[in-house]
Amino acid sequence: MIRILLRMHSVVEEAEGRHITNQGMLLQLKGLIEGFYVGYHMLDKVTFQPPEEESIKDEIADMREFVMLLGSYPRLPRQPYSTYLFMDKCMFGRRVEKEQVINFLLCSDPPDTYVSILPIIGPHRIGKKTLVQHACQDDRVKSCFSHIFFFKEDDLKMGELSLNSKASPGKYLFVIEFICDVDEAAWTKFQSYLQNMPSTEIKVVLIGRTEDVTKFGTSQPIRMKRLSEEEYWYYFKALSFGSMNPDEHPKLASLGMQLATEMNGSFLGANILGELLRANPNTQSWQSILLSLRGFVQKNLCCFGVHPEDLLERNTPVDFTRMAFLGAQAHGCLVYDLRVAGPAQSQLPKLTSREVLLGGNIPVEDKFDVLVWKSRIPPYCDYIATFEKQKPRRVVGKRNTIYH
Repeated sequence: MIRILLRMHSVVEEAEGRHITNQGMLLQLKGLIEGFYVGYHMLDKVTFQPPEEESIKDEIADMREFVMLLGSYPRLPRQPYSTYLFMDKCMFGRRVEKEQVINFLLCSDPPDTYVSILPIIGPHRIGKKTLVQHACQDDRVKSCFSHIFFFKEDDLKMGELSLNSKASPGKYLFVIEFICDVDEAAWTKFQSYLQNMPSTEIKVVLIGRTEDVTKFGTSQPIRMKRLSEEEYWYYFKALSFGSMNPDEHPKLASLGMQLATEMNGSFLGANILGELLRANPNTQSWQSILLSLRGFVQKNLCCFGVHPEDLLERNTPVDFTRMAFLGAQAHGCLVYDLRVAGPAQSQLPKLTSREVLLGGNIPVEDKFDVLVWKSRIPPYCDYIATFEKQKPRRVVGKRNTIYH
């Protein structure tokens, strides 16, 4: 089994070093990557079943033709960025989607096509902007376009004005993010502006959360989903163990798998918790964190019927009133309005989520902002949330005594 996974790993690494333009090959690669993560997940759970193992063998056998075809695709120059050891400094799990975006940007359009549009849709904080940023930073893309612009939906009118003075011949790439529903009037006006630009070719990437965005596309949309359980465990394990070998710490690995299950695929949660686990690599600490996290998740599920990660995605307050790690005293807060700090925000909150979770001092105000996470990868977002203190409930007992 281990030998099979090593072979699969080698094939995936070889594929990453090639510029694959064939969509069928990309789909094969996606299936191979999924099988790779499933295999490692099986190993870590130590629950190998012969039928499952055979399915992995069949999958690698089917990859022989895939490996032979890889040789016909050109190698990509190695970037120092992709050799980082720590997974919190590189985009994870979106190899195929990145190549799909790059292929769209580099392909030549038919002579009668003036504007090509690629929609990318998926839930909030799933990595859509990260995917596009990584594609745009590829040297092949940067050398292909003479102008690259990033807009939000509200910027369309302002973007039009700023481009009037800059418009010049060349190839243009526009990346436009729709936060909520599509403003069709603003989009139509922007399209009419594009038709009057002195450009030889225009590509547009639309980022959105709903299917409404797809109707504007001229290409098949890319739909981004949460990582599978197996992919997420691979990611979470790397962040939690760092330079440690999980095989040498079976108790921690067992606790880590339980923690990953409670996280419900949260990228932010994996980074915040992974940093805390790396700093406290012992069974007692990980067990304590697991119990706190499990209680936190269960309380929100009982109260709202939804996992806290889904509540934050809906911008619904999350009950953090008893959330604290490693014996720290809980501050008793509700958390809501998880957002990305905008360019207009000149100063970030000094208080971090790590300090709150470890019982650090918090402001005297009833409501305050906390720096949840600073992303280490493009587009380098700073995530902020609002914490609001909850007053203790008063319970009337026997003889009308009031307890706090």
